Amino acid sequence: MIPALMTFLLAVSLVASAAALAAEAGLRRLGTPARWAWLGAMSLGAGLLSAGALGFGLPGGAGVGPSGGLPTIELPALLVGGREEGAGTELLSAAALALWLTCGLAVTLLLARTHLVLKAERRGWGRARVLGSDVFVSADRGPAVAGVLRPWIVLPRWVLTLPERELRMVLLHEQEHVRSRDSVLLATALALVALTAWNPVTWWQLRRLRVAMELDCDGRVLRRVPDRATYAESLLSVAARASGPALGLAAFTERSLSLKRRIIAMTTPNTRTTRIGGGLFLMLALVILAQACGVDNPIASEPTEPDGEADAALVELARDPAFTPFTVAPSIQNRGEIIEAMQRAYPPLLRDAGIGGTVVVWFFIGSDGRVAERRINTSSGHRALDEAAMRVAARYRFSPALNRDERVPVWVQFPITFQPESFEATRER
Repeated sequence: MIPALMTFLLAVSLVASAAALAAEAGLRRLGTPARWAWLGAMSLGAGLLSAGALGFGLPGGAGVGPSGGLPTIELPALLVGGREEGAGTELLSAAALALWLTCGLAVTLLLARTHLVLKAERRGWGRARVLGSDVFVSADRGPAVAGVLRPWIVLPRWVLTLPERELRMVLLHEQEHVRSRDSVLLATALALVALTAWNPVTWWQLRRLRVAMELDCDGRVLRRVPDRATYAESLLSVAARASGPALGLAAFTERSLSLKRRIIAMTTPNTRTTRIGGGLFLMLALVILAQACGVDNPIASEPTEPDGEADAALVELARDPAFTPFTVAPSIQNRGEIIEAMQRAYPPLLRDAGIGGTVVVWFFIGSDGRVAERRINTSSGHRALDEAAMRVAARYRFSPALNRDERVPVWVQFPITFQPESFEATRER
């Protein structure tokens, strides 16, 4: 399950990044803040997993249904070595889990260390009132904003020697970070990074988010004081002197950020052509986002009952096995996950005693490919195996059946076979 989750999150983050790139290009052309596009890209994977766990559909069942003349789809045998294969799968899952936890713990410890270092440094800083604002004055840290719920501004001592018009721009920039609660946004992004620290795409998304935060802040400052020349001079002056590491702060400038991009952004005129281009980029972003939402979700949920007259027939069809015409049979989408689930579900006492059996299960597969109903058609003769088969049956995910070009719900049946040394799941493609 863990490898499947990691693969899903990696795939979603890649597609979401493409959508965020297009969205940012569109929003910049429209003169709209774009940092939220990157925060959305960072949180999309977790959001889709949550949506999958809380999804709605038809209620599943675990009763024993009648047999009949419905289509039985026989799949190519899939043999899984009983203990060797299970050990290999468990080893892979354990290694993936260890990687996930180790990376997350390392990032969490790094963030905790950053907090402690910053807290210790602040005790040695002086307080000052600069152009009507209370700030901390450090030797070389900043200009930046720190703190989350109660953010505060830190300026390096050398910034105070800048011409007043440049110093005012630097201070306005940090005040805008405070006013817009960018420290909360950055803390949220760092928490998302800690959750999936093994994913290099997430780190790249964080970098893009930081740049977007600075670009958005530049725009807010220039709307208040539209003096682009002085603001650009301030950026260059601070970039030439800044030396201390950022420590994850929302900063006026950092060496990792592109000054060229920021200056180009603030000097590019907003024309009708750029606005049209912005709209087209946003449409592209929506198309790409739809692809991200379509990535196969490894967390299957029990669907809930639909509403409306159009769904009444579906509810009726789901009550008992019945024939639905189709031209393309459903196919299993999570073969590897099912193998792993069968290994875990096989009762150890029966496996060790050399006892196996075949359970023939009815599946009612909705037009969205979800297993909406499952029932035992033929028992294996062992209650423990029947119960294990029903637990495994709940994990199946299918591509929808098609009747020509239309997705249709169907009832199908096929055997789930448990064997002592290897067990076979006969399934369709």
